[in-house]
Amino acid sequence: MRPWSDTETAHLLMLCQIHGRDWRLISKLLGRTPKECHNRYFELNPALRRQPTRVVRRQE
Repeated sequence: MRPWSDTETAHLLMLCQIHGRDWRLISKLLGRTPKECHNRYFELNPALRRQPTRVVRRQE
């Protein structure tokens, strides 16, 4: 896997604003795999990652 250039990263973010998270479409436009696009997007936006769910029990 080749490293992401600054230009590619900017295009990825722009395409995500236009097309949402359609990784297949975005990957075709960038010449990357859908997985690469997905992973790069979440590397740039760690707050969007799913957090483990916590069960909170009420005390009675």
